[in-house]
Amino acid sequence: MITGGMMARAVEPGHGEAGHGAGHGAHGEGHGACLNCGANVDGHYCANCGQAAHVHRSFAAIGHDLAHGVLHFEGKIWTTLPELALRPGKLTRRYIQGERAKFVSPFALFLFSAFLMYAIFSLTSHHGPTDAVQGVKMDKGAQAELRREQAKADAHIREIEAKLKAPGLSAARKEALTENLTDAQAERKGLTLAGDLTDSLVGEGVNGGIAKTVGKAVSAAAENPEFAYYKLKANAYKFSWSLILISLPFLWLLFPFSRRFKMYDHAIYVTYSIAFMSLLFSLSMLLTAVHVTSGLVTLVLLLFAAWHMYRQFKDAYALSRTGTLVRLPLLYGFACVSLSLFFTFLVMMG
Repeated sequence: MITGGMMARAVEPGHGEAGHGAGHGAHGEGHGACLNCGANVDGHYCANCGQAAHVHRSFAAIGHDLAHGVLHFEGKIWTTLPELALRPGKLTRRYIQGERAKFVSPFALFLFSAFLMYAIFSLTSHHGPTDAVQGVKMDKGAQAELRREQAKADAHIREIEAKLKAPGLSAARKEALTENLTDAQAERKGLTLAGDLTDSLVGEGVNGGIAKTVGKAVSAAAENPEFAYYKLKANAYKFSWSLILISLPFLWLLFPFSRRFKMYDHAIYVTYSIAFMSLLFSLSMLLTAVHVTSGLVTLVLLLFAAWHMYRQFKDAYALSRTGTLVRLPLLYGFACVSLSLFFTFLVMMG
């Protein structure tokens, strides 16, 4: 959470922030030269570089600055969150049109929400590296068992071939042994294919190589869901930004060749939307952790998520109700496809 907050604060623009130094009484207002750029200061902030006139030099200020950077974003977070939850489309449109000083930038909020979700997921999840390692060990055990079965099949084939070479076999006996040999060889081919697949999956899991195809990633997840789960958990926050890039082409398809909306508009919309869904998912995990989740609560959260997508989509692009409803099924479908591609990408990157 601290990492996400500090990263978000690093990309958050520093303009339009008020109240940070005003709470220090007479010490908040300064006169003379700015300690940062040397310009004359008359007020709480330097008009040239924006640095506060009053500079903290106490140990307690470190904790204050840390909490301020993580939780407040200079107070703009408390202006942004209500708008994002209840009027997301208007927030998106206002930000795109230039009303930005009072709101947290979408990418800063996205970073914070991604790290927050990962932190809560790690705290509330009972899966982890131990489960993944155990899963790999189970795969190795299965691999050893498969090797034993292959050795037995080879011995059985050699035994049948030796019997076929024995002199004085009747036609019926020879025919029966030939059928047995055919069945044994077919079984051995099946064990060979299973062995090759197991080697591939275990090798990818242990060595951390990138899967070459989506089919291999899906097969690996089906073979060892615990390890796939761990890879999703470990990679989700590191590659969360890729979900924005994956979603942009699909959103463009809803307004092909439109001159009203540019790719920047789509990027702001997608980033705010993903940030909110991450926060909503974090809330769901917290409710699950404290055992207040029920079928009704889950239904309410899902309906609210669906309503939020409708409301943001309609207001952000200034669409009519008919225009929104026509595109909405495609929007939901594209969201599912984007998530599927994202999760596949995470497994492949494991």
